[in-house]
Amino acid sequence: MESTLDDEFVIQMDDSPPFSWIRQTPNRFMSCALGRKIDHLEIGAIGNSLLMSKMARDVIGKEKLQAGTFSSTSSGEDSCIISYSGQLRDALRALEAANHRGIVISSGGMIKKLARSKGWDYLPLPKGYPTMFLFPEIFGCLLSLYGMKVDIPDMEEFIESNSPSEIIEVNEAKRLAMLLDKEEFRILYDEKSEGLATMYTRIFKSYSGMNFDTKNVEDINSRIEEGKDNLRSISFVGKGASSEDKLVGNFPYDCNSVAGYVKNFIIAQFASLYLGILRSKEIELFDREVE
Repeated sequence: MESTLDDEFVIQMDDSPPFSWIRQTPNRFMSCALGRKIDHLEIGAIGNSLLMSKMARDVIGKEKLQAGTFSSTSSGEDSCIISYSGQLRDALRALEAANHRGIVISSGGMIKKLARSKGWDYLPLPKGYPTMFLFPEIFGCLLSLYGMKVDIPDMEEFIESNSPSEIIEVNEAKRLAMLLDKEEFRILYDEKSEGLATMYTRIFKSYSGMNFDTKNVEDINSRIEEGKDNLRSISFVGKGASSEDKLVGNFPYDCNSVAGYVKNFIIAQFASLYLGILRSKEIELFDREVE
């Protein structure tokens, strides 16, 4: 199976951003400790930080974690404000107006000093990454606040098998990119994968220009029953696609497990970049979205 994706210029991209950032994922999942129990958290964020918070909500559950814009942190015992730069005006205003306990997650900036002056817990993010590539830090940190850990024994092997240096025959992400370049798909989600589906639309649009149609499983089931829909789906519902409906290799993975959920996202990171290469899109190493 010959493809541009196995050309030498792609094979040599392992150590070049953004591929090198993805390859660092196994060692980047943050664990955040507060010394107190979190039962419910209201997160205020925008852009990619908000989308990653919604991904954490998929796993933790909507009854324990709410994610919205900064106005959503106006009440509640535990609020969390995420601002990567620490300089976002709306984030600073939300923190200034708060009269309850909370958490700030940021790489520094003015919000760090303000958080400490108000007695809020401050959790630091590493500097130097576009927010699109802060998934291990934000997702890992939020899960750890609820006593959950991202522990995937075969993660390094999984990432190696989808890296630029691995050939198409054994590379699920490259094979998915080639499939998406030829055929239109929708993404099918439920309440445990809504955030993942939304991030798929963002990441593929950003790096390959591809637009996904996303549908809630309840809506799409009614349409199928009426015989009005025959578009193939990438299903993140329940245990994902049945064995005969897997698109490439074992993808999609089971979103009911943290390992499967994370692998589905890692595939999206790699495949969106590979699809961009197939479509001659320039890889951008900066954020188009604020925060």
